[in-house]
Amino acid sequence: MSLYSISNAQLAFGHVALLDHADFSLEAGERVGLIGRNGAGKSSLLKIIAGLTKPDDGLITRQNELTTVYVPQEPEFDLEASVFDVVASGLSHERELLDEYDVVAHKLADTPEGPEHDALLHSMNALQSSLDLHDAWSWQTRVATTLQQIGLDGDIRSGALSGGMKKRVALARALVVQPDVLLLDEPTNHLDFDGIRWLEEMLVTLRTGLLFITHDRAFLDKVATRIVDLDRGRLLSYPGNYTAYQTRKAQQLEIEQVEAAKFDKLLAQEEVWIRKGVEARRTRSVGRIARLVEMRNERAERRNV
Repeated sequence: MSLYSISNAQLAFGHVALLDHADFSLEAGERVGLIGRNGAGKSSLLKIIAGLTKPDDGLITRQNELTTVYVPQEPEFDLEASVFDVVASGLSHERELLDEYDVVAHKLADTPEGPEHDALLHSMNALQSSLDLHDAWSWQTRVATTLQQIGLDGDIRSGALSGGMKKRVALARALVVQPDVLLLDEPTNHLDFDGIRWLEEMLVTLRTGLLFITHDRAFLDKVATRIVDLDRGRLLSYPGNYTAYQTRKAQQLEIEQVEAAKFDKLLAQEEVWIRKGVEARRTRSVGRIARLVEMRNERAERRNV
């Protein structure tokens, strides 16, 4: 079963269909590069998968207890906070569970046996299960380990960092969650050459499902295991990296152009026929006329952009 899937998705911005009955799914361990023209709707799709917005229509399916983390192009966090605290903010749910557990444990210690004591004990057992499930007991160790892996000093004020190091902080905040699905919008922005190489090496070791947008073709080649092209409202899938995609896309466009040229030639011939028929004899084939109307509509609906 896919981690996440959306079928027959529709999303429009004004009169432009960003998603036109589009289908998409993401499997565990996949690293999918999402490409397309500027304004095609790539960031909108990421936000739909992140649960930040909804499509106009379409069926969404996701695995139970799926953890999804979205890192936008320009992440925001408290620039006065330390790097440690910013990264730890990714574990806010786990820390809230621990705080709640401490409150219940203190109440339980001060409550004599009886119905209230039993209710508190039940709550504590449920919280303990949630804490075990989310590995919340060791959240500080998780933060420290993530900082070490990414090469960040947790004591530094976030606002004092360069743009590239701030991007690393945002990625660390996402990775410390250990998400099932990681969504990255232009992750190489603000990173220098060494930073991009570091990010490539880090992402290819992840077991999480990864969907990312980037204009960096070399990065796509190194990281992606599949390319999804958002083209005129459709999501077209190509297995392999960007180089493999280019070859298959060129073949597809060539076939499209040949078929479109044949269609346009036939339509032109039918337009000539209908005019000659009217002028010569006023007797025309009803079926042929209906077919011409269909062809006119099909040509009018063809999207070139």
